[in-house]
Amino acid sequence: MKSARRPRQYFLLLVDIGVLALSLFVALLVRFQTIPSAELFWKHAAAFLPCWIFWIVSFYTANLYDVTAAFDEPGFPTRLFAAVAVGGLLSVLVFYVGNWSLSPKTILGLHAALLFFLTWLSRFLYGRISSRYLPRRATAFVGIDQTVQEIVAAVEKNNRLGYKTVALLDETGKAPEGVRSLAVRTPREFIESVQHNAVSLVVISDEDRLDDTTRQALLTLVDHSVRFMRLADFYELYLRRIPIGTINDVWFLENIDLRGKARYGVIKRGLDILVSFSLLLLCLAPWLLISLGIKLTSQGPILFRQKRLGRGGNPFSILKFRTMRVKGNDFSPTAVEDPRVTGFGRFLRRLNLDETPQFINILLGDMSFVGPRPERPELASTLERSVPYYRQRLLVKPGITGWDQVSGEYHSPSVEDTYKKLQYDLYYVKNMSALLDASIFFKTILTMILGRGR
Repeated sequence: MKSARRPRQYFLLLVDIGVLALSLFVALLVRFQTIPSAELFWKHAAAFLPCWIFWIVSFYTANLYDVTAAFDEPGFPTRLFAAVAVGGLLSVLVFYVGNWSLSPKTILGLHAALLFFLTWLSRFLYGRISSRYLPRRATAFVGIDQTVQEIVAAVEKNNRLGYKTVALLDETGKAPEGVRSLAVRTPREFIESVQHNAVSLVVISDEDRLDDTTRQALLTLVDHSVRFMRLADFYELYLRRIPIGTINDVWFLENIDLRGKARYGVIKRGLDILVSFSLLLLCLAPWLLISLGIKLTSQGPILFRQKRLGRGGNPFSILKFRTMRVKGNDFSPTAVEDPRVTGFGRFLRRLNLDETPQFINILLGDMSFVGPRPERPELASTLERSVPYYRQRLLVKPGITGWDQVSGEYHSPSVEDTYKKLQYDLYYVKNMSALLDASIFFKTILTMILGRGR
């Protein structure tokens, strides 16, 4: 089953293209005080095309295509204004650095102002209409456990993807208070509820535990245009992470195809080499200033080296700018508001500048730009005994940033947080692609700007 996100994201993209064209048309109308001719409009549209691309990229970076977000929240206008402003500044470079016959100062300003207003209006209307009037797909669950409770709560909390839970088959009678009103005890009651509520999707939590009576009952729904889906697949589709508690060894055999990703792996390695080498050249001057700042504010080496596990569990030395005091440091995992972090180190961490020496690790092939974060061998050994399938995150190269880092949550090295982090890491291992890497790249930019994830 395809995600409901993609069609809605494409719809928003088409809306934005229309808004870009409309805002340019109105800007020309205001500027020349007359309806612009087709020739005048297309002449400006051709010149503004690079600007429109910059604006769309800025919108994507600012999460304006996240269809699960509330576009009527108080912080949305700020994000939109920042995206329009960044796109506008890049547009200035297009016209005043490039060799263009047009230099539309007034039109560019009007265009940007109208773009902000019309985009805000279109997102506001989309948010209201999608949450109130778009049909929601009636969904039922067979079996109930902690993962089912989690996904049911997520569906209830965020209805913007178009699902609603209407029934739960709980033959044990132990459904918790939060979902008890949806629970039925027998397969017959479940079938009646599915038919009565026009359920089109039935999610099965554990097909191996279905008894013959339940199996036969579910088979009667085949003639009623009902789609069946495993819990792990629906969980991944909706939350974009892997439910570790519901998968087994067979899941990895069925879903992890690294050979099929080999061609993209070659392209990804080529991009890693090209980009890391270019960034190393650009970073030489800033690194001199950072090195001076570290030396002036604390005693110790400039670079911090630590053993980490790479692909396949092969160890390597990760490089970072030192952000902690050396004296009295037991080198235990960093906690939130860790007192060992220096003032200058906190500044480097806030801007993620302490991670930039890892460009050297990328150039050497130890890491990639995108992938699960590498962990210390001794910590990984402990976590591997406590968290199922922890070792499988090493199937791909570690990265500076990853799907977990842009999730919007801070995950410590604790067992509980590692469990959550692994859900995102396994999602990346399964779905690694150019599109996912690009998404992580742009979300990382937003994370750095907002100072999240550290």
